[in-house]
Amino acid sequence: METKFTGIDGFDEILGGGITAPSTILIAGNTGSGRTILGVQSLCEAARNGEKVLYICITTQSENSIRESLSEYSFYEEALNVHIFNVSSVERDPLTMLVELGNIVNSVKPDRILIDPITPIGFGFPEAERRRFIYSLNSAIVEWNAVVYLTGTMSKSDVCRSVISDVADGIVHLSQEIQRRGSKRMITIIKMNRPNYIDGEHSFSINSNGVTIYPRITAPVVEETAQINRISAGIPKFDELSRGGLFELSATLIAGNTGTGKTLFGLNFIVEGAKNGEPGIISTFEDSPAELRRYAASLGLELEELEKQGLIRIIYTPPSEINACRHTIELRNYIQEMGAKRVLLDDISGFDYVFDTQIAKREHIANLIRLFKNMSVTSMFISGNMAAGSNILQTEIPVSSLADVLILLKHMDIGKEIRKTMSILKMHGSDHEKHLISYDISSEGVIIGEFLKDI
Repeated sequence: METKFTGIDGFDEILGGGITAPSTILIAGNTGSGRTILGVQSLCEAARNGEKVLYICITTQSENSIRESLSEYSFYEEALNVHIFNVSSVERDPLTMLVELGNIVNSVKPDRILIDPITPIGFGFPEAERRRFIYSLNSAIVEWNAVVYLTGTMSKSDVCRSVISDVADGIVHLSQEIQRRGSKRMITIIKMNRPNYIDGEHSFSINSNGVTIYPRITAPVVEETAQINRISAGIPKFDELSRGGLFELSATLIAGNTGTGKTLFGLNFIVEGAKNGEPGIISTFEDSPAELRRYAASLGLELEELEKQGLIRIIYTPPSEINACRHTIELRNYIQEMGAKRVLLDDISGFDYVFDTQIAKREHIANLIRLFKNMSVTSMFISGNMAAGSNILQTEIPVSSLADVLILLKHMDIGKEIRKTMSILKMHGSDHEKHLISYDISSEGVIIGEFLKDI
């Protein structure tokens, strides 16, 4: 059997490389979830690559109206063959529709067909007769020797009860949840006639370019074979405190109160790498690129100049617009595009807008860390979730156990003076300074001072 691509960003990836031809794929979902757009977009991409495609639309609209609506999308191709069946007719007389449909297919001889939607066909008939019709349709589809998409207005439970699920080679379910910040769209592969598809829920979006799917992170453990070297974090004296600097491919979590300079630590980490020929990415949920540039310039960091040289890229995503899967795909693509070796995420509390539970957030960050390591990237995460005055040894930082290096920045009242303090709480594979360390921030950046006391 041949494998064909859908031509839709992310779809072939979650399908495990494409769709087996011939096959029958059910695209199910609730109203407005994007079933038609997904199906038609795949037809148009196939037409662009020289395939013959046929769109069977069961509706009350005219062909001109359908084409006018589809032409609003950039993927639309005039080569799309469109044939309209009146919805009231197919509800009453599905067998006549099946005969006519067979004649159309024999005339066009398409490589791909979309029947949209299939659920109204024989709607008023008893269930037994509808089942017989679906089996008759399936027999016809086998003779067509094509990739056939069927759409249906169905919930997941409807799919399980429907006879269509018995005859379909693959089932894709789309869902849409209207939220305060917009629509949350998810796609799930329920069934597929190939073993290597990516299960679970994946996020997707719809705009004038059509459907874009953002596969969930799947980052298996890859055994490290090369020697792991030490790299500088860009903070004077920190390499000494960490007994040689950070390890390549490690994940560092900088946690602390507001005003402790967490972002500055991260900027130093990225700028130091870029100055040494290691491109870096800053993913920020709080500060805009302009704000980061001004902040860095006030502390003598050449952030903007390194951006111009293509050694640093800033990705700004306002918290209200965060889509975890899309954000991860963007990071992965930018890492590949610029050969990035360092990544900074500031601040991971932005994921609280996305995930309902800390468990889900923890799982996402764990997969992010593994993805970065697999891509030979050293990462740093900023967390502002530490409450002022809290015990420095409390495990209230949700993802602290995931990091290879945990650094806590904190304001402390010492001798009637508020001092900035740093504690290296853990550093996998290396000894490190155990004392509480004072530091200050000036126009010259981070200045590490004296040891204060044992933790």
